[in-house]
Amino acid sequence: MREDGGMGRGHTTFLGYRIYRKKFLVTAAVVLLLSVIVFFGMLVFFVNIWMTDLQKEAQNRFLEGERRLGNMQAWTLDYVDGLYENKRLMDDVEALLSAMDEAQYLQARRDNSLASALQIRYFPADLKKMFTDSRFRVSAVILHSVSGMKAVWPTAGGDVCLSFDFRSLEEMEGVGFWGSIPVSRHSIRDPKHLNRTIGTMEFWVNIQELYGTGDGFLACWALRDADGTMLCDSGLTQRQTDRIRQAAREDGPAGWLRDADRKLFYYAKFESGQGLYTYFMTETVSSALRNNLYVVLVLLAALVLVDTGVLVSSYVGIRVDAAFLATIMSMLSDMEEGSFERMRDLELPSRRRENEYEIIAVAMKKMGMKLKGYIETEYILKLKEQETQMRALQHQINPHFLYNTLETLRARALQQGERDIADAIAMLGSLYRARMHKKESVLLQEEFELLEMYLKIMELRYGDKFVYQTQLDSEIASMRTVTFWLQPLAENFFTHGFDRESEYNLLIVNGYAVDGGARIEILDNGLGAGEEQLPAIRQNMYEGNDDPEADIGLRNVYMRLCYFYGDGFSMDIGNNAEGGFRICVFLPVPGTDGQ
Repeated sequence: MREDGGMGRGHTTFLGYRIYRKKFLVTAAVVLLLSVIVFFGMLVFFVNIWMTDLQKEAQNRFLEGERRLGNMQAWTLDYVDGLYENKRLMDDVEALLSAMDEAQYLQARRDNSLASALQIRYFPADLKKMFTDSRFRVSAVILHSVSGMKAVWPTAGGDVCLSFDFRSLEEMEGVGFWGSIPVSRHSIRDPKHLNRTIGTMEFWVNIQELYGTGDGFLACWALRDADGTMLCDSGLTQRQTDRIRQAAREDGPAGWLRDADRKLFYYAKFESGQGLYTYFMTETVSSALRNNLYVVLVLLAALVLVDTGVLVSSYVGIRVDAAFLATIMSMLSDMEEGSFERMRDLELPSRRRENEYEIIAVAMKKMGMKLKGYIETEYILKLKEQETQMRALQHQINPHFLYNTLETLRARALQQGERDIADAIAMLGSLYRARMHKKESVLLQEEFELLEMYLKIMELRYGDKFVYQTQLDSEIASMRTVTFWLQPLAENFFTHGFDRESEYNLLIVNGYAVDGGARIEILDNGLGAGEEQLPAIRQNMYEGNDDPEADIGLRNVYMRLCYFYGDGFSMDIGNNAEGGFRICVFLPVPGTDGQ
């Protein structure tokens, strides 16, 4: 709209229209917000899937280790049971368990050799098959008896080594052959007296070979015994070790935790069937995202493509609407200037009847051509008449054409789902009908309803820059009053008080029941009037020109109400303390003569 109240021409781009600019920006913001929500929602979904997959893989690897452990226990038991079936080998086992040192062992072997015509067996050499067989992976065999502890382990050259030098397991921890845990422990009984135990035999293995996850497992893992000692792990850093310890303190078998750095990580733990150690798996969200960066990038690219498509589609749709609106504004400007030639030659976009703007543009062009025909006819008949006569002839145009056209536009807008535009057209038609069928007096409620129709149209015109509020007490709703006196007072605000630079123009019209009549207040937050101008405005309102053809304003409203209500009526104007203009009107109840 132009500052002088004219329609003006449309903007060249849709960004020039605040309603479309706001619509596009809101659409972009909503699309971006939904994309962010969907993106993070999908990340949460995928992260949970990745963690579940890692947990399943860790469980499978743990169960595979448990299976190997069970197999080794069964194999070692079979091996120990087989010793009783080989007397010569069992004799050597008894000699080894009873000897306190290597000299006693050699003496016992010599005695066995002399006592038997057959060649004796060497038990440590027989254990070699336990060390070299890939099924067993035995790293050492420890024998315990009352005579002390003996250790047997394979050497780098493929032979076996026997030692009587160790007195405890702690002494053996620094030796290279030492395994991680005893896979099984079996009692060795006297073959002649099976109820008597002569010692125990422990088979030790490297736990890393049983539970090591190997290549391809992306999560951190570790095996801890009941005392909290790390038996083996995937090469953990100190922070990763702290996460394992934190997970060990939790009761649940799996879940989410935050470490000391507030990083979110997932853990899972599995208790060994032996009850002596626990398998742990941990993975941070950041590590999972890095390991699955390709999926994250694909998801992000997909959302970017969808967002781009939505925004481009919205841009094209808004641009088409803006083009039709610019056409409509141009036609209104031509009609305002009386230039119908440009409207006749105006080429409308070929895409018709696709939205309400297209329907309105086509209807307005038809209406403009009909108006042009009426004007030309009247101009030929009364070429030399004054401008006021021409205006009177223009007012003779059949109003039903306007009503029918507005009703057609309203029906088309409803078909397109544009309820706001349909309501605005309906209000405009109702307002003009009321003006054409003006009565001497109406109910105050009807006068407020006519005002509200006008304000709703202005609200559509100014958009978010204008807000209004009306309120009428029910006690005075049926009070009689003259017609169309509130609208000129509201027009006064749009003519003189409306601040086009402000984003918030407010107009309040309230009707209160007071003693002896009704008080009507019209308040706004507009530009107001200078204090030095108020006396002149009041004088013009009370004593100005009474010509009914004069511009409808404060004087006209004052005189009409004064004639209708008599001496009991009063009307005053002034500025609000907070800013803006104020008009206060007192309407006496018929039959009274004052407040």
